[in-house]
This record gives sequence, C-alpha cells and structure tokens, in this order.
Amino acid sequence: MRRDLEKLARLLAALLLGGCAAVPSLIDADPASGFALYRSGHFNERSLAALCAAGVEELVVLDGTAAERECRWRARVCPDLRVRYDQRQSARRPLSVEFLAAFDTWVEEARSQGRKVAFRCRHGWHRAGRLAAYYRLRFQGREAGAAVEEMERRGRFMWRHRQLGRQVLALDDRLRGRPCGTDPADCPRSEPAPPGVAVGRFAADVCPAAPEAPAS
Repeated sequence: MRRDLEKLARLLAALLLGGCAAVPSLIDADPASGFALYRSGHFNERSLAALCAAGVEELVVLDGTAAERECRWRARVCPDLRVRYDQRQSARRPLSVEFLAAFDTWVEEARSQGRKVAFRCRHGWHRAGRLAAYYRLRFQGREAGAAVEEMERRGRFMWRHRQLGRQVLALDDRLRGRPCGTDPADCPRSEPAPPGVAVGRFAADVCPAAPEAPAS
C-alpha cells in the first residue's frame, strides 16, 4: 500500500510540474486492506491515467462532466475505471439524503473490499470539499469545527460559498440525531433520485458501454 501511495505521489508531482490543473489529494487510506479515498478537481488524460495506475477503480463525479471527460478517455487511458455517479451538484444546495445514503454504501463497500476510489468536482474546492468534510464526520468521527476548518483551509474563494460551513454543521446534526440547528435552506433534504441513483446505491457504471467490434 505504501509503495502504491508513493508511486501516485511521484506521478502526480510530475504532472503538476508539467502543468496539470488537478492533483488528487488522499483523504483516507488503510494499508492493511488496500482501501484509499481521494478527492480532486478535473483530471486531464495524463492525470487520470496516473490515478488509475495507482489502483483507483471507481470515481464519483460531482459536476456532471464525466460523459465528456472520463467516459470518453477511459478506453485509452483507464479501461477498468467505473464512473459510479455523474450529476451536476450545486454548492448552494445541500446534499440530499438520497445521495448521502448512496455515498455511505459506496464508501462502506470500498472499505470492506479494500478498493481505491475517488470523487471530484471541477476545482476540487467546494463540492469536493463539502463531501470530504462529510466523510470526516461520518467515517472518521471528526468534530464538525475541525471538518469545516479543513474544508475552508484547503479550498479557495470560500468567501463566495459561506453556506458550505453551515451545510457541514447541518450534516453533523443529522449524523448525531439532532434537529437541524442552522438555516433550513442548508439542511439535508429528501429529493427525487437522479438518473443512475437507485435507493441507497449508485449505478454500477454510468458511462455508456463501448460499441462491440463488428464480427469478422
């Protein structure tokens, strides 16, 4: 596991020096099982290939652009990658309880099976930061104040999205079984599941299957 992480760090450092916009950041890892979770912004083909070379098998996309990016590139650079979710979330709307249930299931399965997975938005600051904060609360027992501080420290232009801190506090209330103690507009709510999200579970793969080669 340590060698895999060192390999990823070297690959991503090289890509950063070469002008890559997004450098995935490790959120959590279990060397005993092989589990790892990364957050990121947009990949290009080279950074996606580096991530896959380090063993990442599944991706959750929070800005709805996988069809024009990962789904289009993966046959060339990462044929084993599965995109489990691809919807355009908004930093101004709280996460839905349906998405949270599916995310919990996805993470629990990856942790129990020792798989490496990742999620991304556009820049890796706001939507990815909010989800990373939720992970800290839900799976690592982090205090809400610490999760918000990390989200704001690692993000940029956070002054444009002051509601994110309130959303994280609302998520903490929910996890602790308390009434939502912030503005109701920032509290998780139930919403119709978007395409590709079953009850409590992401789709197996939202990318269209590659066309079969014609028979010779």
